[in-house]
Amino acid sequence: MVRLGWVRSPQSIEVRFGTSRAGAVDVALYTTASVDAIAPAHPEVDWEQLRAVEKGRRSPLAVLTKQAAPA
Repeated sequence: MVRLGWVRSPQSIEVRFGTSRAGAVDVALYTTASVDAIAPAHPEVDWEQLRAVEKGRRSPLAVLTKQAAPA
């Protein structure tokens, strides 16, 4: 959904693993309002099918990201 531009992170935080700065990563934070607005804004998506995708399976949204990519 981020790759499709459907949601953007207004803020991120740095999370550290261990005591080294080398173990730090930035984690994007999203507002609940922006996440809640995705489904109503995109009725073309079969949300039940998307929610049923099992762990390790490719998301049906992956097809959309390929279509949205510039040629």
